[in-house]
Amino acid sequence: MSDEGTEGIAPDSRPEGAPAPIPARGPVPAPSTPAAPRPLRLRDLGAAAARLLHLQALLTPDRMQGPGFAFAMIPVLRRLYPDRDRLAEALARHTSYVATHPLLAGYVLGAAARLEAKRAAGQPMDGARIDAIKRALASPLAAWGDPFFWVVLRPLAGLVGVLGIAAFGPADPTAPDLRVLLCPLLLLLTYNALALPARWSGVGAGYASAETPGDVLRSLRLAEWREVLERGGAFLFGGLLALLGAGLHAAALAQGSGYGPVVAALVPLTLGFAAARAALRRRASANVEVAITLLALAGLASLAL
Repeated sequence: MSDEGTEGIAPDSRPEGAPAPIPARGPVPAPSTPAAPRPLRLRDLGAAAARLLHLQALLTPDRMQGPGFAFAMIPVLRRLYPDRDRLAEALARHTSYVATHPLLAGYVLGAAARLEAKRAAGQPMDGARIDAIKRALASPLAAWGDPFFWVVLRPLAGLVGVLGIAAFGPADPTAPDLRVLLCPLLLLLTYNALALPARWSGVGAGYASAETPGDVLRSLRLAEWREVLERGGAFLFGGLLALLGAGLHAAALAQGSGYGPVVAALVPLTLGFAAARAALRRRASANVEVAITLLALAGLASLAL
């Protein structure tokens, strides 16, 4: 072969019989790197707190509130983990076992959001530590929340609703008694006056003290609040008994003089008290259900008589 016209061209150093290299058709792409985490915004925490209203809707026997908690964490995790693989890993981790009081779950969610933000930013925070802090908060909150909200606040709200009816005096027998709408309205307003602030403020408190669960628990002061509400409930219950006694006395006087009408008025009250005591001994947490059942039976008895 002639060497004419081949000056300046490097000789082919490939071994004889080796295939020719495929020429590159463009720049070689750089290896992909995970997207940078984005800082959490207030609306991300607000969206997560709103999803906590559905916490009990996803209750399961093996993981309890775990699926509902993961559902509430979705706005936070989407913000922190733009990469789908990291998002799936974090979401699967938060579906693990969680059992706390639904009204105080915001403290757990706020703490978990702060810890996930640190993990997404590359700080030393692994998933096992996040789960450990979640459980350290969830169990005490469940133990403190049940007696406060279910045993103290809920009956107190019911007493406010019943006494609200009595404050308007007797109903007009010729017109519909609209006071029946007042009782549930006052009950809901009284209960949610404490329940809703506890739901929303817990997210911020948990976020601020994520790595110190003891500070979060000490900031609640549920024991002091419970004592105040117990005394208020005892006072309202005494007022309810006074109103009930006055009504029975007026009804007895309307039926005539002597002890017969008084005994006839006190017998249903005594039987109702005995039935309530027996029912609450069997199910101490069902005080509201027992009260509603006895009121319904008393109403049916009055209609029969």
